[in-house]
Amino acid sequence: MKKIKILIVDDRSSILDSISQYLEFHGFKTIKALGGEEAIKSVNKESPDLMIVDITMPGMSGLELCKKLPKQKILFMTAFDEHDTDVEGYKNSIGLIKKPIDFTKLITLLRKRFKISDPKE
Repeated sequence: MKKIKILIVDDRSSILDSISQYLEFHGFKTIKALGGEEAIKSVNKESPDLMIVDITMPGMSGLELCKKLPKQKILFMTAFDEHDTDVEGYKNSIGLIKKPIDFTKLITLLRKRFKISDPKE
């Protein structure tokens, strides 16, 4: 079975590394991008199945990135209260996850999205 490829976009390498390590451990292939411009290059080169994008980044925000990549499915992440961030208007958004990342919730969401069964079941 083909590994699902996920592009993680954030302006902090420590966040990129922790999410990437966790997803790789659970069988996903990850690509990391420090910011929006790097993400656009990665999308063109790698064609990810999904992007996990920080909404608040210097330069190009996650919402601006979403508008530039209208065909990419995006899971937004934010450190702000989920009720303060409206991602419903972005048709390619699959939702919002709060920072610090609850990795169990993230894996559950990804398994549901890609119809992957839990190996423990």
